[in-house]
Amino acid sequence: MTPTPGGLAPFHVFCQTAWFARDCLRYNSFCRLSDKPIMGYQVQTRSLAAVANAFRTELKSIRNGLSVNWYPYDILANVEHIQPIAPEWILSGLLGSLDGKRVLDIGAADGDLGFLFASKGAHVDFLDNPPTNFNDCKAVRLTAEAMRLPSKLIERDVDRGFNLHGQYDLALCLGLLYHLRNPMLLLMELAHHAEELLLSTRVSTHLPDGREVSDVSCAYFLRCRESNNDPTNYWNFTPTGLEAVLRRCGWIVHASKIVGAAKSNPVDSDRDARMFVYCERVSNWQDLYKHHDF
Repeated sequence: MTPTPGGLAPFHVFCQTAWFARDCLRYNSFCRLSDKPIMGYQVQTRSLAAVANAFRTELKSIRNGLSVNWYPYDILANVEHIQPIAPEWILSGLLGSLDGKRVLDIGAADGDLGFLFASKGAHVDFLDNPPTNFNDCKAVRLTAEAMRLPSKLIERDVDRGFNLHGQYDLALCLGLLYHLRNPMLLLMELAHHAEELLLSTRVSTHLPDGREVSDVSCAYFLRCRESNNDPTNYWNFTPTGLEAVLRRCGWIVHASKIVGAAKSNPVDSDRDARMFVYCERVSNWQDLYKHHDF
């Protein structure tokens, strides 16, 4: 499944400093904010941005001449949002080498982020559903062929129950969760097959009537086309609700960052916000389907 137009695009350049500061204070080991590390953090940010920019240019060259209805938004812009929350092995790997790492990119659109990891030596597979992908996954298939990658395209409707095989070091799941009827189903299955997770989804701190719910563990369920005139928008979690869902699906939340509107709600396009989260699965992930004490 691919995030619909109107999804991630507005958040490439707009980051709420207050939210960022909150998360850096909460997870300063990931955000690396203290007097001297700030400079290193800024240098690393610029370096990762340079990596993303260079690969964007390379990808454009690789895809030159391919006949595809390309996804219209810049997926690689997510690198700047991932950078403050990602663990060191991902950051250093994107600056150097990810040889030997296995990555699964779910709901990948054109696969740009997964291909970035692949360009650093990671083995990357893509999990998507062609009928709901922007171009029926044609971009992923043709780009993988052009890059001569051994990547697999795993065609699954993750909203209806599915099985994966093998283990991955990292799962990438950006801009997908709020498009699913059954988001917990996906999160639990991923916990059986990935050690770590980078995820983003739309979140809300307020209800449409203005009531603040940021600290309430809940989700707003959208009526058909209530948000962005998109019938595939379903669950809009509060930040607290998203963390609770992740924990109950076998994930330990280590770091998060919210970009977008400071007073967000699930309906209005100018009150859209996204939460980026880095997680590790629980040690007893094999017990997820045996009992509900999570």
